[in-house]
Amino acid sequence: MAEFVSLYRKYRPDTWDKVIGQNHIVTTLINQINAGAVSHAYLFTGTRGTGKTSSAKIFAKALNCLHPINGSPCNKCEVCLALSNESNLDVVEMDAASNNGVDSIRDLREKVQFPPTVAKYKVYIIDEVHMLTQAAFNALLKTLEEPPAHIVFILATTEVNKIPQTILSRCMRFDFRLVSKEELQNHLAKVFDLEKYKYDMPAVEKIAIHGAGSVRDTLSIADSCMSYAPKKLTFEDVLEVLGSLQTNTLFELAEAIIDSNVGRILEITNEVYEKGKGIEILNRELSEYFRNIMSVKNIPSFTGTFSKEDLAKISNLASRCDNYKLSRILEILALSENSLRYSSQQNIIFDANLVKAATIYTEPSIDSVISRISAVENIIKHGTFPSSQNATSSIQNPTITKTAPQQSAKPTTVEKKQISNQDNVSNLKPEQVSTPPVSSRFQAIISSGATEHGPVFQEKNHSPEADKLLTQFIELVKVNFPTQRFLQSGFERIADYSLDANNILNIVFQEESSYKLVNMSINELEKLIKTIDNGKYKLKISFIQAKDSATGMTEQDKAFIEDMFGDKFTYKKYDDK
Repeated sequence: MAEFVSLYRKYRPDTWDKVIGQNHIVTTLINQINAGAVSHAYLFTGTRGTGKTSSAKIFAKALNCLHPINGSPCNKCEVCLALSNESNLDVVEMDAASNNGVDSIRDLREKVQFPPTVAKYKVYIIDEVHMLTQAAFNALLKTLEEPPAHIVFILATTEVNKIPQTILSRCMRFDFRLVSKEELQNHLAKVFDLEKYKYDMPAVEKIAIHGAGSVRDTLSIADSCMSYAPKKLTFEDVLEVLGSLQTNTLFELAEAIIDSNVGRILEITNEVYEKGKGIEILNRELSEYFRNIMSVKNIPSFTGTFSKEDLAKISNLASRCDNYKLSRILEILALSENSLRYSSQQNIIFDANLVKAATIYTEPSIDSVISRISAVENIIKHGTFPSSQNATSSIQNPTITKTAPQQSAKPTTVEKKQISNQDNVSNLKPEQVSTPPVSSRFQAIISSGATEHGPVFQEKNHSPEADKLLTQFIELVKVNFPTQRFLQSGFERIADYSLDANNILNIVFQEESSYKLVNMSINELEKLIKTIDNGKYKLKISFIQAKDSATGMTEQDKAFIEDMFGDKFTYKKYDDK
């Protein structure tokens, strides 16, 4: 019976053209070999399975090869054949995890003085170098400072942060990146072809995704799958081996989280637990699924690897929530990974985090409130009201309750012309700005001349042009500041407005709650009005405060307000004309 050799050992690269996903490193090392500009110490760092040790062995051979081919060892000359023998003394591979003491490094310091036997350079490959003790690092430092001319050190590590800066500063550092899913997928397909093994492409893609950027992990999963399905590998076979979920299950779980349907979440997870699926894998796959939802929401051209049907489902989910909710869900899932790893009750931890992700709107934060407001806006935009009949009647017959302000003076109410539905944002320019028509509530405010906060319009002879321009401008504000409901509320407290001969719209805001909010966005508002009629109009904003309320203010408060708003701020009585 032939000896079984795992795929990652059988297909370990021995030339540079077989190293995948590390072109930035391969090109640099090849150029050094061709130019003969070899450093005395190299540091290869990166996550597991990205080719650090394999690249170190190729580099050691290429340095000494008698007939290198494009910077790669020929693997045929006498030096290459000698170095391929594990008993050779010129390429020494040392495991720092098991030889991490100062005595091991002292022994190394004595041996580096001896010249190579058959090669030009004697190469020491120290794997997992971060495992060395502080004393061992100190012993190694002297050798790195003044190495013999025939010595080259290659240090490999997955945790570069644990290496002292004195060692790092003496090495040429190369950071090995995670290999992309496409490169892993193509590499695995080539391996299966060489093995004359039948497979479905979706199965290969799924293995590449779970390889998570590691070539070794990808090939190890492939080994398990080949043993499970020796004749042909299907997508279902890979799911069974990995303990993964079908895409439909991920969609249903994501939909339940977005809809805050806790009962459905627990139903799905109970079904998953009964099948014995891996909870850590499920958490990772769900995180990736929500990341894809966020990508679909924000990148119009994003398709990922989904079919048209699956992409349509994801697009539907993306339209039902905002970026805040998606980011919080992703954050919760990411933080739960560490908790799951060390927990003996993974299902409880997982369920608790999913319920938390589904109910994030209950958080007492500004971002949560804004997200909730955006969700309500989205419902209104699509017309999905709980009772459409009641909503319609309410719009047709708006009722504004007139409530006097806190001051003792009575609010002045002036009748205004009903603004026509034709005077809406369809008249806006540029034409590509598309907004809803003038709201009935705003028409009622203009018609009645009052809000629940007190008087809005004083007795002025406003022109139809001023009425129309103000209406268009406020509708633009609503579109360009969709989550700043307080800013819109400020615009509902306009004390006066007029359009002068120079096409300057003069708006006067009344009450403290208005001028403070509007003042924060004056620059943006000035830019906004320039979008009407190709920049024909300009904006001038000022604020007034009733004298009655000003009497309760300290001189320091008055000085502060006047310093903040300057000549934009004045005091006025409510009954002033």
